[in-house]
Amino acid sequence: MRFERGFMKYYIGVDVGGTNVACGVVNEDCEIVARSRIKTNSFGNSLEYRDVLNVIKSAVSDACKTAGIEPQNAEAIGVGCPGVCNSESGIVENCSNLGFDNSPLKADLEKEFDVRVYLDNDANAAAFGEFTAGAAKGAKNAVVITLGTGVGAGINN
Repeated sequence: MRFERGFMKYYIGVDVGGTNVACGVVNEDCEIVARSRIKTNSFGNSLEYRDVLNVIKSAVSDACKTAGIEPQNAEAIGVGCPGVCNSESGIVENCSNLGFDNSPLKADLEKEFDVRVYLDNDANAAAFGEFTAGAAKGAKNAVVITLGTGVGAGINN
Protein backbone atom coordinates (compact mmCIF):
# COMPACT_ATOMS: atom_id res chain seq x y z
CA MET A 1 0.00 0.00 0.00
CA ARG A 2 1.37 3.42 -0.92
CA PHE A 3 1.75 6.11 1.71
CA GLU A 4 -0.28 9.23 0.99
CA ARG A 5 0.57 12.27 3.10
CA GLY A 6 -2.81 13.61 4.22
CA PHE A 7 -4.51 11.11 1.83
CA MET A 8 -3.19 13.17 -1.09
CA LYS A 9 -1.48 11.46 -4.02
CA TYR A 10 1.84 12.84 -5.24
CA TYR A 11 3.68 12.67 -8.55
CA ILE A 12 7.28 13.52 -9.40
CA GLY A 13 8.25 15.30 -12.61
CA VAL A 14 11.83 15.53 -13.87
CA ASP A 15 13.09 17.80 -16.65
CA VAL A 16 16.55 16.71 -17.76
CA GLY A 17 18.32 19.57 -19.52
CA GLY A 18 21.71 20.38 -20.92
CA THR A 19 22.49 22.77 -18.07
CA ASN A 20 20.11 21.74 -15.25
CA VAL A 21 17.97 18.92 -13.96
CA ALA A 22 14.76 20.36 -12.55
CA CYS A 23 12.42 18.29 -10.42
CA GLY A 24 8.98 19.01 -9.03
CA VAL A 25 6.61 17.20 -6.76
CA VAL A 26 2.95 17.85 -7.54
CA ASN A 27 -0.18 16.75 -5.77
CA GLU A 28 -3.26 15.23 -7.38
CA ASP A 29 -4.66 18.73 -7.89
CA CYS A 30 -1.62 19.52 -10.09
CA GLU A 31 -0.26 21.96 -7.51
CA ILE A 32 3.53 22.13 -7.20
CA VAL A 33 4.42 21.40 -3.58
CA ALA A 34 8.23 21.21 -3.91
CA ARG A 35 11.01 21.88 -6.41
CA SER A 36 14.71 21.28 -6.84
CA ARG A 37 17.23 22.24 -9.49
CA ILE A 38 20.79 20.95 -9.89
CA LYS A 39 23.30 21.94 -12.57
CA THR A 40 24.24 19.21 -15.06
CA ASN A 41 27.03 21.15 -16.74
CA SER A 42 29.32 21.10 -13.71
CA PHE A 43 31.20 18.22 -15.33
CA GLY A 44 32.51 20.38 -18.19
CA ASN A 45 32.40 18.97 -21.69
CA SER A 46 32.76 15.34 -20.65
CA LEU A 47 29.28 14.52 -19.41
CA GLU A 48 28.67 10.83 -18.98
CA TYR A 49 25.39 8.99 -18.42
CA ARG A 50 26.23 7.91 -14.85
CA ASP A 51 27.11 11.50 -13.88
CA VAL A 52 23.77 12.84 -15.13
CA LEU A 53 21.92 9.86 -13.60
CA ASN A 54 23.38 10.80 -10.21
CA VAL A 55 22.24 14.41 -10.67
CA ILE A 56 18.72 13.18 -11.50
CA LYS A 57 18.68 10.97 -8.39
CA SER A 58 19.82 13.88 -6.22
CA ALA A 59 17.20 16.25 -7.69
CA VAL A 60 14.41 13.72 -7.04
CA SER A 61 15.61 13.08 -3.49
CA ASP A 62 15.93 16.82 -2.73
CA ALA A 63 12.45 17.67 -4.03
CA CYS A 64 10.86 14.77 -2.16
CA LYS A 65 12.62 15.74 1.07
CA THR A 66 11.24 19.28 0.74
CA ALA A 67 7.75 17.86 0.02
CA GLY A 68 7.97 15.57 3.06
CA ILE A 69 7.50 12.36 1.10
CA GLU A 70 9.68 9.40 0.18
CA PRO A 71 10.15 8.92 -3.58
CA GLN A 72 8.82 5.34 -3.43
CA ASN A 73 5.57 6.68 -1.99
CA ALA A 74 4.80 8.76 -5.07
CA GLU A 75 2.36 7.38 -7.62
CA ALA A 76 4.91 7.73 -10.43
CA ILE A 77 7.90 9.63 -11.77
CA GLY A 78 7.66 11.26 -15.19
CA VAL A 79 10.92 12.12 -16.93
CA GLY A 80 11.37 14.43 -19.92
CA CYS A 81 14.78 14.04 -21.52
CA PRO A 82 16.23 15.65 -24.66
CA GLY A 83 17.20 13.47 -27.56
CA VAL A 84 15.73 10.28 -28.92
CA CYS A 85 13.73 8.54 -26.18
CA ASN A 86 11.97 5.22 -26.58
CA SER A 87 9.00 5.50 -24.24
CA GLU A 88 8.10 1.82 -24.54
CA SER A 89 11.53 0.44 -23.61
CA GLY A 90 12.50 3.33 -21.34
CA ILE A 91 15.79 3.74 -23.17
CA VAL A 92 17.34 7.07 -24.11
CA GLU A 93 18.66 5.96 -27.48
CA ASN A 94 20.72 9.08 -28.08
CA CYS A 95 21.32 12.36 -26.35
CA SER A 96 24.81 13.44 -27.34
CA ASN A 97 25.08 16.56 -25.18
CA LEU A 98 24.42 14.48 -22.03
CA GLY A 99 26.43 11.38 -22.91
CA PHE A 100 23.37 9.12 -23.26
CA ASP A 101 23.72 6.29 -25.77
CA ASN A 102 21.17 3.48 -25.39
CA SER A 103 20.95 4.39 -21.70
CA PRO A 104 18.38 2.52 -19.57
CA LEU A 105 17.12 5.60 -17.71
CA LYS A 106 13.66 4.21 -16.86
CA ALA A 107 15.03 0.94 -15.44
CA ASP A 108 17.79 2.68 -13.48
CA LEU A 109 15.35 5.12 -11.84
CA GLU A 110 12.81 2.38 -11.09
CA LYS A 111 15.55 0.35 -9.43
CA GLU A 112 16.71 3.35 -7.38
CA PHE A 113 13.30 4.59 -6.21
CA ASP A 114 11.03 1.52 -6.47
CA VAL A 115 8.31 3.48 -8.25
CA ARG A 116 6.87 3.39 -11.78
CA VAL A 117 8.75 5.68 -14.19
CA TYR A 118 7.53 7.12 -17.48
CA LEU A 119 10.07 8.46 -19.98
CA ASP A 120 9.52 10.69 -23.00
CA ASN A 121 11.29 13.32 -25.03
CA ASP A 122 11.37 16.60 -23.10
CA ALA A 123 9.32 18.53 -25.66
CA ASN A 124 6.65 15.81 -25.72
CA ALA A 125 6.60 15.79 -21.91
CA ALA A 126 6.23 19.59 -21.85
CA ALA A 127 3.32 19.37 -24.30
CA PHE A 128 1.65 16.72 -22.15
CA GLY A 129 2.11 18.86 -19.02
CA GLU A 130 0.65 21.98 -20.62
CA PHE A 131 -2.23 19.96 -22.07
CA THR A 132 -2.97 18.29 -18.74
CA ALA A 133 -2.48 21.09 -16.23
CA GLY A 134 -1.00 24.17 -17.89
CA ALA A 135 -1.78 26.84 -20.44
CA ALA A 136 -3.37 24.33 -22.86
CA LYS A 137 -5.64 22.68 -20.28
CA GLY A 138 -9.08 22.20 -21.80
CA ALA A 139 -7.84 22.70 -25.36
CA LYS A 140 -8.70 20.16 -28.03
CA ASN A 141 -5.14 20.20 -29.44
CA ALA A 142 -1.87 21.80 -28.36
CA VAL A 143 1.58 22.45 -29.81
CA VAL A 144 4.41 23.35 -27.44
CA ILE A 145 7.78 24.66 -28.59
CA THR A 146 10.66 24.39 -26.14
CA LEU A 147 13.74 26.60 -26.15
CA GLY A 148 16.70 25.76 -23.94
CA THR A 149 20.06 24.20 -24.63
CA GLY A 150 18.26 22.89 -27.72
CA VAL A 151 15.00 23.47 -29.54
CA GLY A 152 12.09 21.02 -29.55
CA ALA A 153 8.39 20.73 -30.23
CA GLY A 154 5.65 18.46 -28.94
CA ILE A 155 2.07 17.98 -30.08
CA ASN A 156 -0.74 16.71 -27.90
CA ASN A 157 -4.24 15.89 -29.11
